[in-house]
Formats: sequence, structure tokens, C-alpha cells
Amino acid sequence: MNGQNSSSSSSNLIQRDRFELLSAYLDGEVTAAERKQVDGWLASDPTVQRLHSRLLKLRHGLQNMPVPASSQATEQTVSEVFTRLERKPKLSLIWGGAAIAALFVGALVSNLLPGSQTSMPQIAKGSQQPAIESPQTNVNEVLLVALDKPLVEIPKTPVVVPNSTFKNATTPAPETTAR
Repeated sequence: MNGQNSSSSSSNLIQRDRFELLSAYLDGEVTAAERKQVDGWLASDPTVQRLHSRLLKLRHGLQNMPVPASSQATEQTVSEVFTRLERKPKLSLIWGGAAIAALFVGALVSNLLPGSQTSMPQIAKGSQQPAIESPQTNVNEVLLVALDKPLVEIPKTPVVVPNSTFKNATTPAPETTAR
């Protein structure tokens, strides 16, 4: 049974190849050697002759088939396509402008409503009281004074000398007095 399947599949391949070659022959798309081969089949093989006549009838029927008339002129179709293409950017510009205007109105309304709390940062308002100034310094000197006198006391650490010849480098040396 397996032998029958392989022989039938190989005959199907041969018939498909013949059909494709015959179609190419009718379209004028074969080489000189292929043309001689198809001419030989048409002269001797009745199956290829029947297939050839069926393909010729099909080709003739397709060529003589009436083409349905267009419902509108080509120029009208082209002008409608270009009108739609030109309208798209205008519509997107209008929608974009409307969206920006809506955002602006929304921001304005949310800031004007009483009691509404927004997540936008608030600008600090200065107090109505004048800043306390010392009579002796002006604004430029206040900065210099602040740099000279820091607000936080910075502790001083003792300096340790890594040389071991000094016995106690952190304690001051005893004072010697001349006698």
C-alpha cells in the first residue's frame, strides 16, 4: 500500500509540474528547451492536450469577461482621497487646541475656587514686619559675620602624630624655665 502512495504522489508532482509548465507556455514565459518539451507533449499526450484546451478556454473567458463600470469617475475618487488627507492635520490641530484650552480652563478654575487645595507648590509670602537688623551692620556685612561666627560650635580634635618617638603627643610639653 505504501508503494501506491509514493507512486500516486510522484504522479501528482509530475502533473503539477506539467500544469505549471503548460501555464507558463501559454503566458510565453518558457525557455526554448521548455517550449520544445511542451510542443512534444501537445503532439503526443492526450491528457496534456485536454489540459491545454481547458486552459485556453479559461484564458479566453477571463479576457472577454466584462469589467464592471465604476460608480464614480477616477478624478472624483482621487479628489476625495486628497480632501481626506488634507483634512486630517486640520482636525488634529483643532483637537490639540481644544485640549490645551481645556487644561488652561481647568487650571484656572481649580486655583480660583475657594477652599480648594491643590498639589501645586505655593509661593511663600513675606511677613509684613520689617526684618530685625542691628544698627551697626548693613546687609553685606551680615553675611560676613555669619561666616566668621558659625551657628554650631565645631569641636576641635587633638592632633595625633604617627611618630613613636614622641611619648605623649597629645599632651603639651612641660615648660622649662631658665634658672
